[in-house]
Amino acid sequence: MAENKNVRRAALDILMRMEKDEGEGYSNRLIDSAISKHSFEGADRALLSQIVSGVTERRITLDFIIQKFSKAPLSKLDRDALCLLRMGVYQLRYLDRIPSHAAVNETVNLARSRSRGFINAILRSYLRADAIKFPEEPDAERLSVTYSAPRELCEKFISLFGVVKAESILASYLETPALTLRVNTLRTTRDELIERLESEEFKCTPTATSPYGIRVVGSGLPAEISEGLCYVQDESSQISSLVLDPHEGDRLLDACACPGGKSFSAAMLMKNTGSITSRDLHASKLPLISSGAERLGISIIKTEERDSSLPCGEKFSKIICDVPCSGLGVAAKKTEIKYRPLAKNAELPPLQYSILCAVSESLEVGGTLVYSTCTILPEENENIVEKFLSEHKDFEAVPFKVGEHDAPDGMLTLYPCAEHDGFFISKLTRKS
Repeated sequence: MAENKNVRRAALDILMRMEKDEGEGYSNRLIDSAISKHSFEGADRALLSQIVSGVTERRITLDFIIQKFSKAPLSKLDRDALCLLRMGVYQLRYLDRIPSHAAVNETVNLARSRSRGFINAILRSYLRADAIKFPEEPDAERLSVTYSAPRELCEKFISLFGVVKAESILASYLETPALTLRVNTLRTTRDELIERLESEEFKCTPTATSPYGIRVVGSGLPAEISEGLCYVQDESSQISSLVLDPHEGDRLLDACACPGGKSFSAAMLMKNTGSITSRDLHASKLPLISSGAERLGISIIKTEERDSSLPCGEKFSKIICDVPCSGLGVAAKKTEIKYRPLAKNAELPPLQYSILCAVSESLEVGGTLVYSTCTILPEENENIVEKFLSEHKDFEAVPFKVGEHDAPDGMLTLYPCAEHDGFFISKLTRKS
């Protein structure tokens, strides 16, 4: 039990840090740091991740429940008391393997003496209570409490997609994302890798659209990743490479490349023949690409530190323009994204447009450019492409179809679901 107490103390420290920083420090980084600091292994490691990630993921729902039993507004509670209450209610409501008495006692024991009675009373009141009644209307409030998403985000999604689609997207944020691998076809085939993974007790499902993807369920990460037989890449990202359709001998630019997944996928489609220039604004990130390429046996990638919002003179036959975005297609993997105030996203479209305009100058006549994001907001997707086409008459959208996905206007939005992330892909070409 002492070990679990240390885990819960570490979880509390992380949650308080995040509360202080208003979510700016991503929980996965803080979890990794705590695991390293305390040398957590096995069940302790899993419990730490589960508590921190779960409390973060369901914070709005937890606060709604806590407020039902607290006479004081949550804004008046000490930060540590509120974090402990969230931890306690989360364990009681969502973690079936932890006995109720253990969840209550261990949570109370972490509290300062002046808060213990209050926290104990709230948690035991929750245990004695009948089912918590969530709001049934209006729709934005219902979705906010049910799926633990800010009301402004719920209102935004409802206005864009309607209630049913908005609810589906928000529900996907609470699902555990599948681990999806991209097979390194320079070294093996999907069938061969599946056979090997299944022999190691991993459950494998081939991705529906990408012929190179495998969704994997099992204990830990497959050793085949470190061996360079595959790497982690969501199917949506794999699809964007299929839309670009690079070939042997292409001169390809990946304008915002880190951590390198799309460069790797392109290199494999090019059969490691031709050249790829992978750029990023931050030189400190470029070793991720170099080391990944070495591990995968890719020799055609050259990395460069460069601001892609500024034009350059080089010309390329294929360009990947995967721009910085709000990330609302990958909130299931990065929970804090859904809590980011929408006003903070206003700075993104001008940056995205400037990158697309600058990068487009490097495309050869007849070449192909794929503009993509991992968000689902039109102001970062369709609106950017439509504005670009209206102001660049030498470019046009290229209709495409990949698997069951049809994009007659050259633009495709993949919404987040159990199978893949949310993603936007558009295909452009430069006319003569």
